[in-house]
Amino acid sequence: MSKNHGNFFLAGLLGAMAGAIGGFLLAPQSGKATRKDIVKLANKISLKIKTETTETKTRVEKIFGKISDEAIAKYNEIKDAVVAKVASLKTTGASIDKEKYIKVVDDVVSDFKSDLLATKTGTEKISEYLKKDWDKVKKALA
Repeated sequence: MSKNHGNFFLAGLLGAMAGAIGGFLLAPQSGKATRKDIVKLANKISLKIKTETTETKTRVEKIFGKISDEAIAKYNEIKDAVVAKVASLKTTGASIDKEKYIKVVDDVVSDFKSDLLATKTGTEKISEYLKKDWDKVKKALA
């Protein structure tokens, strides 16, 4: 084997080792750790966008036409789904700007569309209220 072939082989071996080490060090964390990070971020966002009881009741009445435990629970379920999706996206490395947040809200609310049939404008109203929370969400993500 010539000296050039030996150097070429050694360089290839070192490159492969460096790639393997880099891949190991930069590999994404385990699913358990990722889920933990998502929950942690979702809790942080939830605390930032938490509304006072009176504000929540006002929103619920305007969305569903009435205030009931069931309506409040549905509003919170939809809001929590938005928060969970934002936290999941952010944890996986996606950047979240106002436009992406609005898309998340629209997608999640669309998933709950059949739950909002009690009022024809329920979908639009809940989207409107959740989109107003963008500034609070942005602060939580910073």
